[in-house]
Amino acid sequence: MEVTIEEKATFDRELKFVLAAVEVDRRIDQELSRLSTTVRLPGFRPGKVPKKVLEARFKDHITSTIAEAFFRESFPETLSKHELNPVDQPELVFGKLERGRDFTYSASIQIYPKVEPTGYTGLALTQPKVDITEADIDKVVEEIRNSHSRFETTPGREAAKGDQVVMDFEGFVDGTAFEGGKAEKYVLELGSGQFIPGFEDQIIAAKGGDAREVKVTFPADYGKQDLAGKDAVFQCTIHEVRARIRPELDDELAKKAGVVEGGVVKLREMIRERLERDASVDSEKKVQKAVYDALLAANVFEIPSRLEQRERQNMLAQMKREYQARRIDVSKMGVDDEQLLKLFGQSAGTQVRLELVLASIADKEKIEVDEALVEERLNEMTVAFGDRAAEVRRMVRQDQERMESLRHTVLQEMVVDWIIKNSTVTLEPCSLDELIGGQKA
Repeated sequence: MEVTIEEKATFDRELKFVLAAVEVDRRIDQELSRLSTTVRLPGFRPGKVPKKVLEARFKDHITSTIAEAFFRESFPETLSKHELNPVDQPELVFGKLERGRDFTYSASIQIYPKVEPTGYTGLALTQPKVDITEADIDKVVEEIRNSHSRFETTPGREAAKGDQVVMDFEGFVDGTAFEGGKAEKYVLELGSGQFIPGFEDQIIAAKGGDAREVKVTFPADYGKQDLAGKDAVFQCTIHEVRARIRPELDDELAKKAGVVEGGVVKLREMIRERLERDASVDSEKKVQKAVYDALLAANVFEIPSRLEQRERQNMLAQMKREYQARRIDVSKMGVDDEQLLKLFGQSAGTQVRLELVLASIADKEKIEVDEALVEERLNEMTVAFGDRAAEVRRMVRQDQERMESLRHTVLQEMVVDWIIKNSTVTLEPCSLDELIGGQKA
């Protein structure tokens, strides 16, 4: 066997394999001998079918069997010998296999970059530290009151933020009505952000029976390309203004919020516990992001195009799953998959680089997956299934691909934890609003 490896680009390799003619003949004869003991043909006794007849009758089978066997033995061996780590399956081109001639095939691959990680020890990190205040709890209580409120039509009332308006509207671009821009008796809560930025603000102070002309500009990244960045005018007729009537803060409201016993006092305790738990998680995420930013800044390198493209596909699939869960049909957004894939270009490349760096650190520092931690994560994933949790866990364990993905995620978490433990972490007091907003006031 002869093998040549040609470097087509930074990560692109073309491997060419040659099986000498004498070896081709030997393997054909070997396959014919095997067939002669198993094939039954009319007019011939078992084991007595002439090889010329077998070769003519089963030529395609013989050549494909030999070609596949040669690939299975030569390709993995060559990858191992030359330490080539392909990012995906090879693109294969097989030549013609026949007696008396060399057989050749080529395999085009992209290989993983060799990453020598740097800048991941001795980091100076800042972690937000939040003390939940009574004011933080009050905000959640008010949100609960709002969520259980009702709306009443109030004649003569000027619409304010938080009110509902019942309205007809029709949108025009360059004086022409556009598809999907018209509705009747539409119920809009002012301040909800359902409409284009600036739309709801122009309905403030309107009364039942008023007509309003609302002028807005569609965002440049609007889902429908024919409207993106365009100026629009909406002709609106306000039929009703409904005022929000909020319930009293009492034990009855606490029950509606899920507190069986303990009333408002218990409700506030539960809110505090949840806010403290969420703040802790968000605080840890801030530190993790700081680690990611440091790693990406210190480790700059090219990545294989196929890896980036695969990550784009993964991101698109995840987006579609999330939209489907919210009952949004992506196919009706006016953009196709190719356009959506372009949106993920930069984020996909960043994600690939980060994963390669984390994997290289795990390898260099000999960090291995903790199966107990994998089991803990699996339990966390399935606890929401209640009585079916054990059954779902069994199903996941039997899914090799999902378990491998889970182990991969756990290993990345372990690497980040290792980096944080080998860094200097300074706790910085901040408010809950600052933590959520990402900025200090």
